[in-house]
Amino acid sequence: MATSRGSRFKSIVGISVLIGYYCIALPTHVFGGDLQPPGPPAPTMRTLDSLGFDCPTDKANNVTNLMFNFVTNGNGFDTGLSISNTGLDPFGTTPPACPGGVCQCVLSFVQGGVTTTKTFTPIPPGTTVTNVVSSLLPTFTGYMIAACNFPYAVGFAFISDLGARNLAMGYLPQVICTDRNSTAMGSGR
Repeated sequence: MATSRGSRFKSIVGISVLIGYYCIALPTHVFGGDLQPPGPPAPTMRTLDSLGFDCPTDKANNVTNLMFNFVTNGNGFDTGLSISNTGLDPFGTTPPACPGGVCQCVLSFVQGGVTTTKTFTPIPPGTTVTNVVSSLLPTFTGYMIAACNFPYAVGFAFISDLGARNLAMGYLPQVICTDRNSTAMGSGR
């Protein structure tokens, strides 16, 4: 009986090792390569925007709206903001013609139901403008929408303690439509 048990144990161990071997080996064969669904690649947000699907009114009016969902200059923190006019690129994009020849963004700071507006310095195609909330609107905590009178605006926010010694984080603002009730693709976000 001991011999029968011993051979049975060897079989179980052998099968377990064999199964373990295939479990380890299978993913390299089954899941190797790209995990995208079959068919043509899905359009990117840039291509959707360039086709006019996401914000059709904004596309027609050559504007971009960037929502910075949290900016602060309080409790020992400050927020650095940057906005770039990427209308000048190596792909042959025609730089935008801004109203009056001045490409700029109007910043609407919203805190506790009160909106304060500031105008960012001109941002010609191919340039980036930066500033900190402490110099734009001291003692502010809330959100900010940058309404830019040119297409292809992109931004970045960087929040840190003063001197960036202990805590810091950065994020990209969300592109929102002027007509936020739009039923176009993107639901007017």
